[in-house]
Amino acid sequence: MKQHRDTLAALRVSRWVYGGAFLIPLVILCLAFWHLKLAPFGPKNLLFSDMGAQYVPILEYLRTTILHGQFHLFSLSLGTGSGIVPLLTYYVISPFNLIVFLFPAAHITTALSWIILLKVSTIGLTMAVFLRHAFLKSGWSLLLFSTAFSLCGFVAMYFYDMMWLDALIWLPLVALGLHRLVDQHHFGLYTVSLTATILSNYYMGYMTCLFSVLYFIYLIVEHQPTKTKFLSVLKMHTAAIRQFFIGSLLAGGMTAVVLLPTALGMLLTGKSDVFYQNYLPSPLFGPEVLAQFGPGGSTYVTHLYHAPTLFMGTLMFLLVIVYFVSPRIRAVEKNRTMWLLIVMGLGLFVTLFNTAWHMFQQPAGFPFRNAYFFTFLLLITAYRAWQTHPAQSMNDPQKILALVWGAGLLIVGYLSAHVFPKLYFKAAATLNNTLYLKSQPSFHWMWLSLGLLLLSTMLLFISEWRPIRIGLLGLLLATELGGNYLVANRGIEFGNQAAFEKYYRQDKALLAQVNASQTTSDLHRVEFLHATISKAYDGPYNHYNDPLLFNYSGISSYSSTLVEQARVFQHDLGYFSPNVRRISPQGYTHVTDTLIGVKYRLNAFKDPQITPLSSYAGLGFAVPAKLAKVQLNDQQALYNQEKVLRALGAPQNTLALTSVLNVSTRRATAHDMVNIPGKFRTLKHDGDRYLQTVKLRVNATGLLHGYSPDNNIIYSSLRVNGKKAKPLTNADGLRYVINLGQHQRGTVLTVSYVTNKPTEGYHNQFVSLNQRLYRQFTRQLRQQSLHFRADNQVSRLSGDVQGTPERNLLYLAIPDTPGWSATVNGKPVTITSAMHAQSLIPVVKNYKGMIGVPLQNGQNHVVLRYRTPGLRAGAIISLACLVLFGVLWFTGEWLRPLETKHSRRHNA
Repeated sequence: MKQHRDTLAALRVSRWVYGGAFLIPLVILCLAFWHLKLAPFGPKNLLFSDMGAQYVPILEYLRTTILHGQFHLFSLSLGTGSGIVPLLTYYVISPFNLIVFLFPAAHITTALSWIILLKVSTIGLTMAVFLRHAFLKSGWSLLLFSTAFSLCGFVAMYFYDMMWLDALIWLPLVALGLHRLVDQHHFGLYTVSLTATILSNYYMGYMTCLFSVLYFIYLIVEHQPTKTKFLSVLKMHTAAIRQFFIGSLLAGGMTAVVLLPTALGMLLTGKSDVFYQNYLPSPLFGPEVLAQFGPGGSTYVTHLYHAPTLFMGTLMFLLVIVYFVSPRIRAVEKNRTMWLLIVMGLGLFVTLFNTAWHMFQQPAGFPFRNAYFFTFLLLITAYRAWQTHPAQSMNDPQKILALVWGAGLLIVGYLSAHVFPKLYFKAAATLNNTLYLKSQPSFHWMWLSLGLLLLSTMLLFISEWRPIRIGLLGLLLATELGGNYLVANRGIEFGNQAAFEKYYRQDKALLAQVNASQTTSDLHRVEFLHATISKAYDGPYNHYNDPLLFNYSGISSYSSTLVEQARVFQHDLGYFSPNVRRISPQGYTHVTDTLIGVKYRLNAFKDPQITPLSSYAGLGFAVPAKLAKVQLNDQQALYNQEKVLRALGAPQNTLALTSVLNVSTRRATAHDMVNIPGKFRTLKHDGDRYLQTVKLRVNATGLLHGYSPDNNIIYSSLRVNGKKAKPLTNADGLRYVINLGQHQRGTVLTVSYVTNKPTEGYHNQFVSLNQRLYRQFTRQLRQQSLHFRADNQVSRLSGDVQGTPERNLLYLAIPDTPGWSATVNGKPVTITSAMHAQSLIPVVKNYKGMIGVPLQNGQNHVVLRYRTPGLRAGAIISLACLVLFGVLWFTGEWLRPLETKHSRRHNA
């Protein structure tokens, strides 16, 4: 009876502890949001970095398309068109994201705040479940460790990349499943939690798979009370090893429905390129990383590159040291733990291993995304040290030794932070080394860290008034974690919630006037670079994902799933693309408007706000078959446009070169460089700067464009006739086609810019598009445009087009990517790539262009269907593995315990 009462009491304590594990991080984070004045507790919102540029638009697109019945697995809101499954699996698949359906579009930023609050709180809950069941102990002290994990340094720095938070929620359950697998040969929890991790975010799921291998090996070795040969350990745990492999394979199989199509989709991105530097056995940091165990080690200002975020509270750092000092822990256990931490630490420290952890690609910003695994292992180590009751089990010299070791490591870390990063920078002044140097914590943080360490030591080793001691330790830890979170947010330019609500509605209403979200017979593209929504952002906003935010067919995109072939095609035509994740509408000409299918150009800051484009010939139109043979060349945008016009049969001199009358060059003054950003104003790295002035005569009436094949124009210094012509997006250091305005034939003007390559300025190209000739030409194209039918959908395009002997190929302004099939008049035809594109940077590669469909003479009914490559096969594999898992779980984990129970009764 007494044992029963004790069990019930322990159960009641566990329930209260679970509630506290969820509520304490929630309260701390709510207070932090209130202090930062973030919605729903203030007028600011999370419109910054990836949250403002990616999560808000992507989740709003998902919410809108589902609620309005417009959701398809192919989207014209992703650049010039892309399958959407990789985007969903990378950013969206999390049950917490269902919260966005409870909020209107203008309040989606508030929904994201609640998602983050609930995710961080759930991390604390699952960590408490793990500690309670893995170590079979409960009590209020468990809240110290669950809270430390939920608000660790990784969460403080990357909470706004909220797709990663799900992995921290599931990690404790994966680890608990491994404990049960080794202890009881039950693989159900491990398989289910690993499956959920991969489904939530396959990127972090991959890392969790690597962690599972390491932790499983550690657990089977840990079960041996004495040092045992590894082969002998493997033989003793044959059943557990078998179940580990079966459970892991089933988890991978059950997620094939997302993994297979995502893998095929990611192979289409620029992230498939390989750079040998990422596979060198070189170190990524030095002893300065020890400073990260103190508070304030990293801030948002340094989010692009910094040391691993290891902060978990001073108490936890001290307990890790206690673990290795305590006489209650055997040497063999210490050695095993040390080896596990070393192996995990090498995944952070060595470039080769770090690249492997990040799916064999080094992160572009937000480095050391696997740091939370190391924190998790450290917290387990700290919890084991706590269970030894160090206040009673350690003598005074051992307690002093723990304090000295902790203080010594922190001092070494902070001193090294002001020495080693400078040496790295002097050895190689790379961008990462520059950012790393600037990311080091100030020296004054050392004194605070040492003070917190001394205070934690005093509280930890006091043996009297245990409830009060735990309360004081909890208060100190909560203050540290909350304070570190606030410090990590320094430098963030939060958005304005009232402004977002206002300007979202304004821009949405403007787009409604041109039926921008229409997906049936009026399918067309819109260029809306100058939207008022930018006023809601305090930081820079480049409009890349506005097509997703407002659900219209655009030409820009920013995501890690951007199709490289489409990006390169647009870039070869002159569009601005700073890297493999971004393509901008900046760099357009009327020729590209025609090729991309842009019907309206919108500018919310001009009157009129809507400009119908005479260059629009439809999203598809009949063209000569020789267009399929056109090869676009990288870094030759205007020449590429001339080749396309020739292949289409445009009149000669539709693109007219200007006459260069004079080129003058002088050394640039400080006044010339006043508008140039800092890194391009610096003279010492790239040589001196010069002001180059080109005097031109325009030879055709129309838009004048410029292009620099040798990339020698600093665009922020650009002037036309002395007036600023700086682009909206900072394009310095990159190539794109410049719009120099509308000019009459015979006009003489000057174009000036700062350059560090004045001799190469003579290669710069300036051309005008003959407005009269091009309007006549596009009218001819429109006569054979593709007319969509009423049953048209984004993933099933249905329309009619007239074919002739001269124009026997349908050009459709959608990338020729895998997944599309076509029929003409009911008969299957092979899709032909209309044009090919080329990239020289980062690697030399050739790509397909847009969709081309062969036409017959006369009327053609064309139907194109899109099916996500790998989705059907992945679904079949997932279903088969789900059934197999159910059978194995039912027979191995549900029936077997019953059989054991009945056999015990029979024996009794």
